[in-house]
Amino acid sequence: MGDRHLSLETMAKWLTGRLEHDDLLREVVPHHLEQCSGCREVYETLDALKRDVGHWDEEVALLESREAPELAARLDRKAPEERADLIEEDESLHTWGLCHLLLKRSLAAARQDPGAAFDLADQAVRLTAHLGSTYDPQWVLGLRARALACRANARRVLGELRSAESDFRQAHGCLERSGMDGAHFEAEVLDLESSLRRDQRRFGVALDLAERALDLYRKLQDSHGAAKVFLKKAKILEDSNDLEGAIELLRRPEESIDPEGEPNLYATARFNLLCCLVRIDHHRDAENLLPEVRLRFQDIAQPLDIVRLRWTEGAIAFGLGKEEEAGAAFREVQAEFLSLSMDYNAALVALDLAVLLSKQGRGAELKQLAVELMAAFESREIYRESTAVLILFQRACEEERMTLELARQLAGLLRKGRGRAEQASAPSFQ
Repeated sequence: MGDRHLSLETMAKWLTGRLEHDDLLREVVPHHLEQCSGCREVYETLDALKRDVGHWDEEVALLESREAPELAARLDRKAPEERADLIEEDESLHTWGLCHLLLKRSLAAARQDPGAAFDLADQAVRLTAHLGSTYDPQWVLGLRARALACRANARRVLGELRSAESDFRQAHGCLERSGMDGAHFEAEVLDLESSLRRDQRRFGVALDLAERALDLYRKLQDSHGAAKVFLKKAKILEDSNDLEGAIELLRRPEESIDPEGEPNLYATARFNLLCCLVRIDHHRDAENLLPEVRLRFQDIAQPLDIVRLRWTEGAIAFGLGKEEEAGAAFREVQAEFLSLSMDYNAALVALDLAVLLSKQGRGAELKQLAVELMAAFESREIYRESTAVLILFQRACEEERMTLELARQLAGLLRKGRGRAEQASAPSFQ
């Protein structure tokens, strides 16, 4: 509105309480916000909170986001088997804000504790059935679609792919009935579903879903959502063995990720580029990029990120002929993965180490490596395809015929058969 003031008619209606709400938002509020920087800052904070909670009503977004942590704590204090009954019976829990918080926690837990992620999303799904007339029914359907997609995502990580399929079908049904095509709910569902299709190795479908989600996030001016899907798109290309395509995308992350506004995601993009360079044997380029990645990881990396970076450092050292340095890194990383029960990652590192030992002619250590790895796996639930790969690995070590090409073949088989194992994000030179 700039310096243009309210008309006499608008002022009169406003002062007498007869101004329509839409007119108030269109004429009075923008004028006031332009004149007062303090109110404008408060408005922007409230607007950001509204976007985060995913609700159109500012008061609901503010009040329910404040009370949600205590409501969630009440659920947490109950035994898992008692929470479903509490959700059914306690009307004070039937709030949009609590549902949103549970979904936020579910997505955050999916990678480290998928069982907890499932429980949180399942509670949110149950809650959406009890959101009454206080909320617009179309928006509730959109929220239920999001909750179902989050539950499907947890099931994906747990390896329950058929159940995940069912949840996504229901999510799309809710979106269709809500008539909210193009909203954040749809973007999130497409985003999460693309991860399922990637795990199913349906890379074309996964890429299409990611593209659609990316377009929606950009139209919605959601820079964080767009940045996440940009990384996912590159990961799909990498997993489909289109490493050149992934590298081309990751060389220019600034187009989709603001280094200052999204430092974590930008660091992830640079790290993923580092891994792709290693996989196509561009070890000198990777070595040149390594100091930047270390610097960006310095303040933001989680402990597991450091382990994966160390793995990649070992692969770079191996590619550059620094074999002792590489061997030390591989052994360190393998021990870390085994201690964390990340068995498939431990096996992939063992393949790296086996190639190194074979190249150095250290047959006794190669055989011992196979014995140690098989012993570590014996007490754990291993799927048939993965067990077969481990047996092939053991035989290759015993016969001292481990080669880089064989390691790559075994790594490919292991990745295909890892079922519900964790998704390894730091590929070595396989």
